[in-house]
Amino acid sequence: MNQNKNKDIQTNKDKIIQKHNVYYKKVRNKEKMIITERFSIKLIQQVNKDLRHIGVGQILKSISSLYVTNNSTKNIKEVCRNCEVCIKNKTRGQHKYGLMSHLGPARKPFEIVSIDTIGGFGGSRSTKKYLHLLIDHFTRYAFIITSKTQSAHDFIKLVNKVTEPDEIGILLTDQYPGINSTEFKKFLNDKQITIIFTAVNAPFSNRLNERLNQTLVNKIRCKSYEDEQKRAWTTIAHDCVEIYNQTIHSVTGFSPAYLLYGTDVTILPKELRQERGKSVWMRDKKTAFNNTLKSHDYNKMRYDKNRKDREFNEGDMVYDENGNKLNRKKLDELRIGPYKIINERTNTIYEIDTGHRKTESNLFHVSKFIPVQMKEEEETSNEDIREDIEETKKKSTSEFSSPWGEM
Repeated sequence: MNQNKNKDIQTNKDKIIQKHNVYYKKVRNKEKMIITERFSIKLIQQVNKDLRHIGVGQILKSISSLYVTNNSTKNIKEVCRNCEVCIKNKTRGQHKYGLMSHLGPARKPFEIVSIDTIGGFGGSRSTKKYLHLLIDHFTRYAFIITSKTQSAHDFIKLVNKVTEPDEIGILLTDQYPGINSTEFKKFLNDKQITIIFTAVNAPFSNRLNERLNQTLVNKIRCKSYEDEQKRAWTTIAHDCVEIYNQTIHSVTGFSPAYLLYGTDVTILPKELRQERGKSVWMRDKKTAFNNTLKSHDYNKMRYDKNRKDREFNEGDMVYDENGNKLNRKKLDELRIGPYKIINERTNTIYEIDTGHRKTESNLFHVSKFIPVQMKEEEETSNEDIREDIEETKKKSTSEFSSPWGEM
């Protein structure tokens, strides 16, 4: 810590107090010991460990009440953010990476569609327990089937419900075993449909389906509650989807049935409805597309507000989220790794080396990453730090006390 070689002390001696060969600086009527920035970093690391990783604010209070040094707040933040124990086990305190991106956008029906499955329906007057959902990104039109399983046959049947399955360009989906099967992939290949898998543990990558899932489940639940006939949930589900397709969408401004088929589904009596020509229909499709872009831009502005844009490169080491929190035990570490980035699939999806056999199982979203920072080349061991602190105690007057007590 050698205070005699400290440049700040030598140039500001008029503001410094010396007691028993230890220099202090008077800050707001309180004398604080002067330490070098290099030593302060070692001290911060030790305090962070001894006080059980209490965080930036508490470490700052513990150190700043007794010591004065350069860049103390900055160094405390850096130590906490680069601490492996904190990264793997604390829920807060790290930057959030990754800005909102947009697949497409789709400019015509069936250019992009997405598939998802909703489970948990078993026992509601039907032996079937799954609802398989396909949604068109341009019109927001929904197709469904209900089944007992999540097999490739079910998803093939769902895709074939589209009027012209050969028109589908891209299919976005989660990594269900039935979808990731050889049978389903062969079916898509024969139809010349490109399949894109979402990242592991990132349901928000399939945001359109996830939002519609909530809407449909709420509709089915409400209808089941008020239905006097007590019909099977499968019958109610098809009824609710038909109503959804005829309802004006909050994003596009038009009903999915109108955008896809030109069907007039207004609540006006038939006698008062006016004929709409094809030119009006095409104009409304363009308006719906523009409304979709406006909605995305607004959501992106809100989402990106508290996130950092960072480009990860091949070979970078990152920590990744340890699965879904619902599947973790209370004391399981929150993040695992570090893993090496193999390549970049999109600006938000990366393939990392987790050791899984299937490539799709190694795809992760950038929002789940925390980068490994380069450590300083020279790092003093804990024993050396303790020796320095003990030496400082001996030189100090009785006014000095350790922020963490005797060690």
